[in-house]
Amino acid sequence: MSKVDLYYFPLKALGEPARLLLAYNDVQFNDHRLTKDEWAKFKPSTPFGQLPMLVIDGKKYTQSMAISRYLGHKYGLAGDSLEDSFQIDQNVDFFYDIRLKAYTTHHEKDEAAKAAKHEALVKDYYPTALAKLDELIKKNNGHLALGKLTWADFLFAGVYDHFKVILQMPDLDTRYPSFRQVYDTVYSLPKVKAFSEKAPKSVSGSMGTVLHYFDVKGLGEALRLLLAYGREPFTDHRVTFAEWPTFKTSTPLQQMPVLEMNGRVYTQSSAIAKYLGRKYGLVGQDLEEDFKIDESLEFLGDIRYRASMVHYEPDAAVKARKHDTFSKDFYPRALKELDRIIRENDGHLALGRLTWVDFVFAGMFDYLKVMLQMPDLDVQYPSFRQVVDNVYSIPHVKTWCDTAQKSELNF
Repeated sequence: MSKVDLYYFPLKALGEPARLLLAYNDVQFNDHRLTKDEWAKFKPSTPFGQLPMLVIDGKKYTQSMAISRYLGHKYGLAGDSLEDSFQIDQNVDFFYDIRLKAYTTHHEKDEAAKAAKHEALVKDYYPTALAKLDELIKKNNGHLALGKLTWADFLFAGVYDHFKVILQMPDLDTRYPSFRQVYDTVYSLPKVKAFSEKAPKSVSGSMGTVLHYFDVKGLGEALRLLLAYGREPFTDHRVTFAEWPTFKTSTPLQQMPVLEMNGRVYTQSSAIAKYLGRKYGLVGQDLEEDFKIDESLEFLGDIRYRASMVHYEPDAAVKARKHDTFSKDFYPRALKELDRIIRENDGHLALGRLTWVDFVFAGMFDYLKVMLQMPDLDVQYPSFRQVVDNVYSIPHVKTWCDTAQKSELNF
């Protein structure tokens, strides 16, 4: 039996098609998923300084499309003639033309140039190209070529999640159901399905920074604001409610928000906010100061927790009763105390200055007003609006907000 090793990063994208093809053909292989630190050391051993790299009995194979084509021929997924092979190559090349335009835009360093490039593609290129791709798949009965399963389908399915990220189109398979059909066809193959279920989870296809959350403010907005404050280029992946049941299985705790940064995955909104706060210098100077930040966070959490108990109560009568109880016995006292804390800290939640807990409050404030059923909350307590304005008026945060996708809901 041959010794087979596949080297790629701990994500989908360009390495996933080879994993799927090997799994489909029941090939036992070592699935090496290199961290960013490991990659720096491993890179000199690769022929072109790139991944993925497939090694079979010591022989190295590189370049993602070439590997997929090679495995397709090796395992009978490349058609029966030269003409068949041409049709597969032709259709894969067209798909990769779209991917390349999205990829170069996604990795543009200059944010203004990136936004301009993306806008131009959305206006002048993507609609026509994606419609052609949709037409091509429909003509081939839900496949990329030849009207049947080929290595092209594995390549498409393997990079599809990455493709949606770099296109900035999380609802791509809602717009073009044929794309999801190719994906589902491959991932439902018994051996592929078995491999995917036990393989390490790859949330997306980017070694950069990606934040996954719904297209709402809620618990994810604070993290968007913190990343903007830290001038951290990131992909703001907004998962639709229709996509969530499928996407949920790829998340570590079946919850969002999820932050991917440098090949690592971070979960739990408060923990992520604290991590980013430390990263960007928005924490206390000692243990005592950090305690004051945590204390205010947890008090804010107490208010949010009770409001969410009411907001998500399915029984209308019980919901009304809970809201009435909290409105009489808890909200007035708690909100008054929160107001006092903010006023004593000069418009902040702690330490009399900007800390990461201010971002948590500002990010969830619209969400909190909805759950408390108090649309005039900032009229009742002007100090609350002061915290929000302090955060949203920070130049880098404001710049991001001015160009970011607008959240329509605050569920």
